[in-house]
Amino acid sequence: MEGLVGRSIAVRGGMALVLGMAALSACGGSGTAGAQTLKIGVDSLPASQGNPFNSAVSPGIYTYAAIYDPLTFVDDTGQVKPWLATEWKNTSDTTWTFTLRDGVEFSNGEKLTAQGVADVVNFLKQNPEAKRSVVSNDLATVKSAKAADAKTVEITTAVPDPVLPNKVTELMIPAPKALAAGGVKGIAAKPVGTGPFQVKNWGGNKITLTAFEKSWRAPKEAGLEIQAMQDPASRLQALQSGQVDLITGVSPDQVDQMKGSIQAEVNPGNQVMSLAFRTVKGKDPVDSPLTDKKVRQALNYAVNKQAITDNLLLGKAKPVGQGPTEKVRGHNPDVQAYPHDPAKAKALLTEAGHPKGFAMSADVVVGAFPGDADIYQSVKQDLAKVGVNLTLNQMTFPTWLQNYTGNTWKTQAFGLSWNALPTMDAGRAMTNFTCLRPSTFFCDKPTADHLSAALTDMDGQKRDEQLRKVVAEMHDNPPALFLVHQITIVGKSSSLEGAKDNNRFFRYDQMAKK
Repeated sequence: MEGLVGRSIAVRGGMALVLGMAALSACGGSGTAGAQTLKIGVDSLPASQGNPFNSAVSPGIYTYAAIYDPLTFVDDTGQVKPWLATEWKNTSDTTWTFTLRDGVEFSNGEKLTAQGVADVVNFLKQNPEAKRSVVSNDLATVKSAKAADAKTVEITTAVPDPVLPNKVTELMIPAPKALAAGGVKGIAAKPVGTGPFQVKNWGGNKITLTAFEKSWRAPKEAGLEIQAMQDPASRLQALQSGQVDLITGVSPDQVDQMKGSIQAEVNPGNQVMSLAFRTVKGKDPVDSPLTDKKVRQALNYAVNKQAITDNLLLGKAKPVGQGPTEKVRGHNPDVQAYPHDPAKAKALLTEAGHPKGFAMSADVVVGAFPGDADIYQSVKQDLAKVGVNLTLNQMTFPTWLQNYTGNTWKTQAFGLSWNALPTMDAGRAMTNFTCLRPSTFFCDKPTADHLSAALTDMDGQKRDEQLRKVVAEMHDNPPALFLVHQITIVGKSSSLEGAKDNNRFFRYDQMAKK
């Protein structure tokens, strides 16, 4: 049953259910918190403070996992788990119903109700500020919601959306009345959720939280501190000295230093690191050698991805030739990484009219992935060996985001990951590399049409087959220089129990200090 739920895309009238012990297993602590405070070191706090609509991934998720809960949770195996919703079904191609968990309370005393959840969904789609948010954009197919009864929410989509149960894992549910009263700014300043902790003080570099003992997943400890420490060395020093119990964003070269009372946990990141190719700006082609398919293939052959994995990522990453990772819906096991073949790369460049290579530039952000600065330098060196002179322009994430959302790049390529988190479905990431994206930078019309058909197919098996075909097409006509299936590394004290990085969602309710 759980395997079916984990791959749940139901046909019309079908049903995705998680019952009994599976639902109970999602619950957390005993309801009586201990006396200690959990202390977490992260690279940064959420830029939008307590507003959960502007981030579904790190660094925001490290904080929001303590305060809020979504309707569903997709784990690192791709299985859709019950969370605030215990079961769901699609009653038509454009209608999904979610049955809510009984007895759930917000930290301000509000009760979880179907009308309240419907109000949050409609706020997200109707409020001018919320409509511009990351989560609203990721839930673009959602049209509206209503309460079918006291504990059943009916969500209507504009087009068939077979993976809506996966997508609503992005929608953290704040207290509906608090949201209605204060709006986005109000919930950002005073976040109220159903999670195991509630905010006591939100400072510039540290958030102090106290146990919410009435949470449906009550914590085992009395408090939680989440502290921003931008420098990886400072985070490691804080862990070594016992100032914190857990740190995120550990660098590969720090792992050997984590021995004895501290330890490193290395997990697959369910993201693929790549350099995206710019061949168009909207509907207009750009003047670049990358408009030639043979050139894009040549660059993929030129880079030694296995060396990157072995030398820079502890041998834990994997070379790839596609965007979806192994546990993500849409992964094609028959599509392998481009082999390292500089001779073939040179031959393709010659066929494309560039026998002496060419110069190009790429905008990148470093610090987003383990070892990324060194990885980009390795790419630069490998490309130079086939005559391609790559200039790397390092920028801050806000500047990168401005270029990405506005499609205002001035370079031929830019760093962009194929991020399947938190849905574990390839649809969003694949869309970003096609002309289905409104501000497109790469367009292969036949591939985009095939992807569009796949994304709205309510037959799960057919959808997966279509996605795998699109993956093969994108490998043959690459929109990016595929690099590696990245890793995540966290460090933790041996005195900390119950700490597991599950798609960057920490179960704070299960953490306890010895």
